[in-house]
Amino acid sequence: MSTPGTTPINLDKLKSTSTDRHSPVSGTVSGSPEPARSIASLDGLRAFSILTVIIAHSRWFFPSFITDNSLFAFVIGNGTHGVAVFFVISGFLITSLLLKEFDKSGTVSLKHFYFRRTLRIFPPFYVLLIVMGLLWLFNVIPEDLRSFVASATYTWAYFPWAHGYFIFHSWSLSIEEQFYLLWPLFFVTFHRRTTLLAACLWIIAVMPCLRVLLYFAAPALRGHEFYMVHGWIDTMMVGCVLALVRHQGHWQMSFRKYVNGWSAIVMAIIAFYVNPLLQESLPKTGAGIFLLGISPTLTALCVGWVLIYLTETRNKVVYFVFNNRVIRHIGVLSYSLYLWQQLFMADRLHLLPYGFLFLIGAAECSHWLVERPSFRLRAYLENLWWPRVRQTATP
Repeated sequence: MSTPGTTPINLDKLKSTSTDRHSPVSGTVSGSPEPARSIASLDGLRAFSILTVIIAHSRWFFPSFITDNSLFAFVIGNGTHGVAVFFVISGFLITSLLLKEFDKSGTVSLKHFYFRRTLRIFPPFYVLLIVMGLLWLFNVIPEDLRSFVASATYTWAYFPWAHGYFIFHSWSLSIEEQFYLLWPLFFVTFHRRTTLLAACLWIIAVMPCLRVLLYFAAPALRGHEFYMVHGWIDTMMVGCVLALVRHQGHWQMSFRKYVNGWSAIVMAIIAFYVNPLLQESLPKTGAGIFLLGISPTLTALCVGWVLIYLTETRNKVVYFVFNNRVIRHIGVLSYSLYLWQQLFMADRLHLLPYGFLFLIGAAECSHWLVERPSFRLRAYLENLWWPRVRQTATP
């Protein structure tokens, strides 16, 4: 891999694999958990996403002249922009990796995929839940048993009455797990790219209408729409579409022609400023329909545009900004940072500003003491059970 600041690597010639939003590090074939990250700037996007979420959840700490500013209100908001970026990355990366394995071997090993997902996501998450359970047991934080079970079983998306601030962010992990469970199965069943692309486009087109329809048809679920799968699946599908068309000849020509630095800036402004500004400016009914139907998909499309630009750019300055060591390390820690930020940013415990240091320490401990040993175990078991497919493994 090229060092930061050099000309971006040739993505078509890479032999190593990359990771998804929940995979800061993937093991090498030898079993070493050293980073094998092959798609430029994705760590930088992860860093942007997690920093947005952290700032949003610590907004109570900042002075009002900062938080009352429209730039802060629209760009940072409540952290949903950061989550949207995470979801687009997930769709893009998982589909890219499935395509890579299928192109190499003619199939995808679902057992291997689910095995890797399990050892990647479960250990850090359940360590967090154990700590949260102990804090709950000793009355440091309040919790609810039903919500705790929903979090532990990744079913938060199906439990509209779940609550409990300190584990509330598991709603996004619940949605991710549904995607990880179903999309590879769909991919293997209907592996033709034209079929997969048609399915993705159909979901992107239908979901905005479905969200609006369910708002009126299921009033009991109002307010819970964006904690459920249908609130975000079209966002993920945008990433999947980009992965499916990225290396197609005519699409590559279009990318080179239209996807450039200026267009990426325009798309970022639309996604993170114009979009929420429109929502703020519309009458109540129009704003609600816009929020449910148009806004999430528009954000996802704009984020996808920016993602393609950043992963394909030959601009050395942009490449360095999104691939320098500090930014990449934040991206590496993004999963652990996301898991632990809710505890240390909470206004209920008032740990800030020291909470920022506590969060970094917790994320580093999670990475070194939980994630990396899990990667080593995973690589060891892969060498025993899947020696022929480990080189095309999804991280």
